[in-house]
Amino acid sequence: MRISDGGFTLIEVLGAVAILAILYTTLATVAIRGLRSEGESRRMLEASLLADWQLSEFELELETGAAPEIGITRSEEEDGFTVTWEVRPVQIAIFESPSEQEQGSSPAGPRTPIPAGQSGAANAGATPFLQVELWVSWFEAGNERSVTRTIFAVDEDAAAKLAAESVLGERAVGTEQP
Repeated sequence: MRISDGGFTLIEVLGAVAILAILYTTLATVAIRGLRSEGESRRMLEASLLADWQLSEFELELETGAAPEIGITRSEEEDGFTVTWEVRPVQIAIFESPSEQEQGSSPAGPRTPIPAGQSGAANAGATPFLQVELWVSWFEAGNERSVTRTIFAVDEDAAAKLAAESVLGERAVGTEQP
């Protein structure tokens, strides 16, 4: 069936409309995916900026001499983000003799941080070294997403106490030898 003399048939017109519909659907799908990716990237950037801001405030507090509380702290949700802190003490195997380090008697080696309580008697007591982990999390499309930052800090008061104990211990060992 011809629409007009020299014109297109109905089948040709319907074929062209079908091709345009497929093309439009494909372009709309790609555009929606692009918008979704842009939204995810924007939220991740906001979470990263929030994490960096929180860490800078934490480091400023450390500079003033305020020791952080050991444990997990979770803040109230703000703008869809939840900020979670975990501060835990870390023992560093720095008080071993060189022969113990060479033999590998330490389960973690001389420079590997190990959780407090898993170290030997040489490092027993309060540690001035802290591992601080920060999570900024949010829900997106039914899934929890998060940005994580980890830093290490030194509690200056505990470090001074440890240094004083170390010096006193060395003096005591030096006076006992004949």
